[in-house]
Amino acid sequence: MRSVIRVTVFLAGLFIGIVTGAALLAYAYQEAGLYPPDDATIKFLARERGWLREDVE
Repeated sequence: MRSVIRVTVFLAGLFIGIVTGAALLAYAYQEAGLYPPDDATIKFLARERGWLREDVE
């Protein structure tokens, strides 16, 4: 019975650790600006710099 509890606690801790680690890593990447820009960001920058013509589809 103790081994079942130990395995369950271990798996729960492992799951929580992986999820927390992934969240912290994603936050660090976002703060460092390492994520590639999405389409909306690219279009916004192009409009601001005058590279995007609205009349062309």
